[in-house]
Amino acid sequence: MHLAKASFTAVLVAVLASSLFAAARQEYFTEDEIDLIRDAQELNARVPAYFKLAERRLIFLGLMEKSAEQIAKERKEMEKRAKEQAKSNDTRATSNKAPVDETAYLDTFTPAELIRGYIQVLQEVTNNIDDSYERKLDVRDSLEDLQKFIRDTLPLLQKFKPKSDSERAALQDAVDKALETETSTKEALKVVPKTEKRRK
Repeated sequence: MHLAKASFTAVLVAVLASSLFAAARQEYFTEDEIDLIRDAQELNARVPAYFKLAERRLIFLGLMEKSAEQIAKERKEMEKRAKEQAKSNDTRATSNKAPVDETAYLDTFTPAELIRGYIQVLQEVTNNIDDSYERKLDVRDSLEDLQKFIRDTLPLLQKFKPKSDSERAALQDAVDKALETETSTKEALKVVPKTEKRRK
């Protein structure tokens, strides 16, 4: 994010240059998840989509529970999918693909990789906000959402009990990344003006 040439950018550049991302980057999202992100073109849709991926990982790790709203939404999506399948009468086209909101597919990742997926979410959200800001788009709501997301999820993440060195390292990297991003976001919010319009 290049929101403040003197303050915020300096903080963020330090974050991006940290050893956390110095190593060759590995992908911690599935192809279906990447498709989900691609479908969310606008920043106000993409940021929540990334947060959903991080929340799924915390749920799968047993650190977070689905909200009643999430459960109801998933039930509606599954009912809608079942209706579409019945309409098309093509069971092969839809039965091979698990609903995107189930977390069972995450069992192909190790706990350390799931935590690194949380880190990747923070990085991708930061990059997307930065890109939108450079294109002179409104990023205030997304910054506020990022700040809230970290405030809500960091304490949950810190409850994780690592069972190996790789899990311990991933957890430390995730906590460090969350704290660094939180600091950067606070700085950015001082620079980005509050929007007059109300959220829908």
